[in-house]
Formats: sequence, C-alpha cells, structure tokens
Amino acid sequence: MIELLNSNFSPLITKAQTFPDVFFSLLQHSISVKIASGYISEEAIAELLGLYNSGLKTKLSVVVGMHFFEGFSIGQYEALLELSKLLNKNDSGKVFLSKVSKYHGKVYSFQCTENDYSAIVGSSNLTKISTMERIYDTDILICNETINANIEHFLTDLQNKYCRNIEAINRNEITIVEPNNLFEGYLGVEKVTDDEITKTLNSLTPVSFDIEIKPEEKSHLNCYHGKGRGTPNGLVRHRPWYESNIMVSNNITRLPDYPREIEFTVITDDGYKFKCVTNGDYAKNLRSAGDLQILGRWLKGRLENSNALKIGAKVTADTFIRYGRNTITLTKTSILGTWYMDFGVNK
Repeated sequence: MIELLNSNFSPLITKAQTFPDVFFSLLQHSISVKIASGYISEEAIAELLGLYNSGLKTKLSVVVGMHFFEGFSIGQYEALLELSKLLNKNDSGKVFLSKVSKYHGKVYSFQCTENDYSAIVGSSNLTKISTMERIYDTDILICNETINANIEHFLTDLQNKYCRNIEAINRNEITIVEPNNLFEGYLGVEKVTDDEITKTLNSLTPVSFDIEIKPEEKSHLNCYHGKGRGTPNGLVRHRPWYESNIMVSNNITRLPDYPREIEFTVITDDGYKFKCVTNGDYAKNLRSAGDLQILGRWLKGRLENSNALKIGAKVTADTFIRYGRNTITLTKTSILGTWYMDFGVNK
C-alpha cells in the first residue's frame, strides 16, 4: 500500500493525510523509529524532548544530515545534544550527524511489531512535526514488506557508515551560527530594510510603554510547560515551544493611548514586521495575531541565541538576568497602525 501525504495548506487542501498526523500516529504505535532528515528545527527538538521527558518508550534513532556542514544555532546544537543524552540515559536511542558529506534525504522508518514496518519518504524534514513554516510538502506513506525492509537496512547503514554519534564529536568540530532570519519560510512575518527601520525610528512618538515579561510557571513564555495536548491516538504532546503571550498589567492597559482590543503592526528593533493584537479582560493579553508562535519565536529565539535560554527549559528570572532585560518597550509611531517593539540589550 502506498498513500500520498500533503501539507494541505489553503488554497490547496486535499483529501490526503498530513505528514505530522501520520508521523505521530505511527510513533504512538511503534516499538522503534529510525529517522534521517536533512534539517531539524528548535521546535522539533523541543517536541521530542517533551515526549521523552514525559516517558515515551519508543526507541528512536535520528540522523541529522546537513547541520554539521552548514552549522547549528547554539540552541539547536545544545538541545540536540541533550536529546541524545536523554535517549542514551534511558537506553532509548541515539542521535547521529552526517559527517562524510551532506545528507539531504527525508526518510522515516517505523517498526510497529517484530516484522511490521511502515515508512514515510518525501520532502518533509523533521522540522515539520512542529513548525510555523508554510512550506508545502508532499510525501509517500509506504506499507510494502520488501521496500520497507530495504529502507530499514539503508537507515542502519547510513547511521553506521556515514555518520557519527553526536556525543562522540568534539565540540570544537561544531560550527555555531546565529540565524540571519528567525522567520525564514514563515508567513505573516517580513524582514524589513534598514531604511524602513530608520523611517520607523524617525516616526516615534512620546507614547511609550515598558511592559514586564513575567516568568510564570506555565503561561506567558512558558506555555510549553502547561497542560499538554492530547491526540486521537492518546499521545500527549507539549504545547508548541514558541507558543507564547504576554500578560500586561492593568496599570499599563488602562493608561491613555494603550492599544486596547485592536490589531496593529509592529516593527521590531532587529528588523521584523508582524501583526500583534491585544484582547481579553482589560486587553491584558498581548500576542501575535493569527499565529501565537510568532511573538514567542521572536522573544525566545533571541534568548536562545544569546545563550540565556536552553530549548525545553523554563524561562525564569535568571533567564532575563543572563539576557540583560526583562521588558519590552512598545512605542507608538506616527505611521498609521504601527508600533515599534524593542527587546534589545547593550552588551
């Protein structure tokens, strides 16, 4: 049996299942999973860390094919290393990096019983298990004994002959890069030019609010650590790593000119443009419009890249001390419907 899988983003919504739906359905019922993916994202690593920290027993082997040659963000590398150590500690699997050359394949093998395998092959990197990216992918679900056996053997050879365990690779061999764009491939966010930032700075008004970001245990920037999401298969998943909102004190929301119960554009100090909205009682919720992960990725991504926050960890008061700031400044501009949002630090 072969089945087509599609991303099903509007306007091209098909009757096919999606890669994430099939991935988690098979993961739930598998005793062992082998994965080879060209790229992996912060969100995907956080997803796996959440599952295995919550007690998932499925054996997992992951090959990451491109990052050894192209570089990791500091957050990606340290979280992937933590995942490897967690799997190793629980005798649940290993993480490998391709070292012979770049490996760009996307191959997933699921062993459901001793002799029952399924596989997914296509264009979906492992990033697609938890992401805001709007890149349309197509994959094939394969349930064929001969092909599935070949895929399983290939992935074993790939691990053994083409890769090394991440824990056996010296840290000095790893290239750490700061992403040029936190939102590459994402809808709803633009990278603005230096000229547009200058224009925004020249349009600032005296209306400005310093908003504290509180390190709540299971909300604000820590929604990931709140109540998980059940799936039809019974698998409980953490909320997305970047899902976030900021609860603004009513000492601020009741002030004149605060943007209450409206949607508005923000241009950030590091050059992004996206929509935000305030809602809830007294307009206390400040969040990105449409996708709750955009504001969270902007804030937590900067914390990660400054090495103040590790993927999967809680945001605490110490996180902000390491970063150098626990507030954002929201300043109205003379440009209609546009505010300037600043989370910069001087180091």
